[in-house]
Amino acid sequence: MTESTSSDNDKRIQIKKDNKNSQTPGVDENSHLFNSPILATKYAHEASKLVYSIEKNFYVIICIISSLFILSLLDFLQVRGIFTISIDFVITIFSAISIAILSYTIPNIIKSKRILRSWADMFERNCIRAGLDISMINRGKEEAIHAIAETIEEVGEPLRKYISSKNNFNEFLNVSYKSIDKANADRILFDVLIDSEQVVRVENNDTDDIITSLQDTLNDYGAIIIKIIDGTVTKDIVKSFFNDIKSYKLASKNKVHLAIIIGEDVPEDSSELAMKLERKGLIYFVLVEKPSPLHVEHPA
Repeated sequence: MTESTSSDNDKRIQIKKDNKNSQTPGVDENSHLFNSPILATKYAHEASKLVYSIEKNFYVIICIISSLFILSLLDFLQVRGIFTISIDFVITIFSAISIAILSYTIPNIIKSKRILRSWADMFERNCIRAGLDISMINRGKEEAIHAIAETIEEVGEPLRKYISSKNNFNEFLNVSYKSIDKANADRILFDVLIDSEQVVRVENNDTDDIITSLQDTLNDYGAIIIKIIDGTVTKDIVKSFFNDIKSYKLASKNKVHLAIIIGEDVPEDSSELAMKLERKGLIYFVLVEKPSPLHVEHPA
C-alpha cells in the first residue's frame, strides 16, 4: 500500500515538472522548435488571442464613439435639460476613455502584425525546405535549379521556360564573383547563382520574350544563391556563406531574396544561426537537410 502511494506521488511530481517545463511565456523565434508544427500552433494561438483582444476593444470603442456622436448631435440641436452636467464635459470624458483604449490597442495590433508576419515567414521557409527536399533526389547542382523552378512560385514559370528553351544552363553553375571586400581578396565561387546578370541571351529570336521575362522576374524577386556540401552544415559554413553573400551584394548591388545551403545533416544550432543572419539583409536563409540516398546491394 505504501509502495503504491509512493509511486503515485512520484508520478504526480513528474507530471507537475513536465507541465512546468512545457509552459512558455511567449513565442520565441529562436527556439529549437522554430521549424516544427508545435511552434506553428503557438503562433496561431498567440495571434488568435491578440486578435480577439483587439476585437473586444474595438466593440467598446465603437460604443463610445456612437455615444459621442449622439451627444454631439444633442449639443448641435441645442437640446438642454437631459443631463445634470454639461454635455461638453461628458464628451470630454468619453473622448479620454476612447483615447485610452486606443492607446492600449495599438501595441496589440503591432504585436499581432509581428506574430502573423513571423508565422507567414516560418511557413514560407518550411515550404521551401520541404519543396526542395521532395524535388531533389541527390544533392546535385542541376537538380537544385530544377527544384527551384518547381518550388519557388514567383520565379518558377519563367525559369522553367528558360531552362526548356536551352540545351544547358551552365551559366547558373559554379559562378565566380570578384569580392570587393578587402578582408577577402579572392574570388567567390557559388555552386548556383540565379540572377538577372547570369541570364544569357541567344541569337534565336524566339526566346527573347522568355529571356526578358526571366530577367524582369529576377530583378523584382532578387537573386537565388545555393551552396551544396557533403556532410554536416556547421555554423562555420553558415557564417562563411553569409559573408560571401554580403560580398556579392556589395559587388553586384543586387538584392538576395533566397540563400540556401543543402547538406547531409543540419544541426539545430546552425539553423538558429541562419535565422539570426537572415535578419541582416536576406529575405530567406534556408538550410535543407538532404541525406545521401541509400544504395542497396542486390544479391547476384
